[in-house]
Amino acid sequence: MDTEPGDALQTAVEAAGTPRPGDGGLLLPGDLTSVGSYVAAAQAAATREAYARDVRAWEAWCAGRSLSPALPADPLTVAAWLASMADDGRSPSYVARRLSALNDAARGAGHPPPGDSEGVRRTLAGIRRSAARAGRRPRRARAVDTATVRALVEDLPDTLAGTRDRCLILVGFALGLRASDLCALRIEDLTPAGHGGLDVLLRYSKTDQGGAGETLALAEGVREVTCPVRAVAAWRAALAGQGVTSGPLFRSVGKGSSPRLGAAALTTRSVDLVLERAAERAGVSTEGLSPHSLRRGFATTAYAQGVPEKEISRTGRWRSLVVRSYDASSRWADPASGSLGL
Repeated sequence: MDTEPGDALQTAVEAAGTPRPGDGGLLLPGDLTSVGSYVAAAQAAATREAYARDVRAWEAWCAGRSLSPALPADPLTVAAWLASMADDGRSPSYVARRLSALNDAARGAGHPPPGDSEGVRRTLAGIRRSAARAGRRPRRARAVDTATVRALVEDLPDTLAGTRDRCLILVGFALGLRASDLCALRIEDLTPAGHGGLDVLLRYSKTDQGGAGETLALAEGVREVTCPVRAVAAWRAALAGQGVTSGPLFRSVGKGSSPRLGAAALTTRSVDLVLERAAERAGVSTEGLSPHSLRRGFATTAYAQGVPEKEISRTGRWRSLVVRSYDASSRWADPASGSLGL
């Protein structure tokens, strides 16, 4: 079953050199050299990996019942798969995500997505309705406030990992960043702004798949230990001490007395672990705590502090008519990151 961009590319390469209908011409292998990279770039790496896991789960479920997982998938079989996950206690969002992965695999192979089938749609709708009637609501990350963020970072050790974690948590909260945004930041994306703060370039994000980019204002905090700008400076100094002056801002740190820095950016799962470890160290409840807690906490705290809604929306990249008409050059007029009490 075709699940990966590379599989689709291989199929295309194998077909190269055959006449194309209607013109009698040939599509040469060299014409396809860049196709694989562009197909892969259509989705974030984390999305591709998650979808691949979900499709493997579909294949394993089919194999356990001596059913063929080949595409196009039989709608009745897909509906039964969804129902089995719901019967096992999986949340509607979990079930819907796995269906999305199968839909994506079907489209990639040139088949109609099974999710377009009326029977599959109704099965998923029934799963959602049943969960709602049973009192199960979609789990939401709890919003953390400034006091909680202080607790998370104040007791972090002055080690390489502790310096990184403090920087990651404070920057994530101050700018309302997603875990994927934090993972995508590069050292060279943070530049002095002339306001005592930093301009932070988001090259692309979940809502900016085209990579138009957005520059956010990271203001100084009122306390040294929770100032995100000082935290960035400390982490950059630690990186420079390891001979790293460019590339991913947040990267893995090895264990031991002489920890080594990884070359690749942290994964979103690693951001989860950073927050979890900080919470356990600080005695903060991990119930409902996730990287999205920083993003939600940014919005609720900024709103409570009287930050204009258009500034909160712009910093958090929540799209609206107000945000689109807002002058990006005035980001330092009243930056949301400066009103959180860090």
